[in-house]
Amino acid sequence: MNNQNSSNLKARPAWLKPPASQVSPRVRLGVTSQEFREMGRIGAMYYNRGDLAKARTVFEGLVAMDPSSSDAHAALGALLTRTLENDLAMVHLNRAIELNDKEIAAYVNRAEVKLRQQHGEAAVADLKRAIELDPWQKNPAANRARAMVIGIHDALEAKSIM
Repeated sequence: MNNQNSSNLKARPAWLKPPASQVSPRVRLGVTSQEFREMGRIGAMYYNRGDLAKARTVFEGLVAMDPSSSDAHAALGALLTRTLENDLAMVHLNRAIELNDKEIAAYVNRAEVKLRQQHGEAAVADLKRAIELDPWQKNPAANRARAMVIGIHDALEAKSIM
């Protein structure tokens, strides 16, 4: 491992570092994939109800339990996007995409954060990728990306008229 990669790992919080062994804490704890998904559903239930503190507890626990779960990182990233914790949201959304480059919701949420950070071209690239991943227009996150692109287009068009 070169020095640059080594320093990048040191800068990450402990729960984002690759595990010393290949066995995740989830496996060591005996939590099945089905139980892990059910915990995710519980977190999503809290998120959808607006109980973001409980949802955050669940999602942070899922990330700690299985740092290689793109779904867990995407869920925590979505929550952090919603609570405007942009820098931390980017850490988790980037990680979700590193783990699964077809994680549509992570691209859309990352685009939202990039728009807030005034990185319009990068945001549009993420929206484009999300839309490309859903050619059948069935995924709600990709459909949100489509709506965001229309909104961006309309805003730019209105700005050019002024």
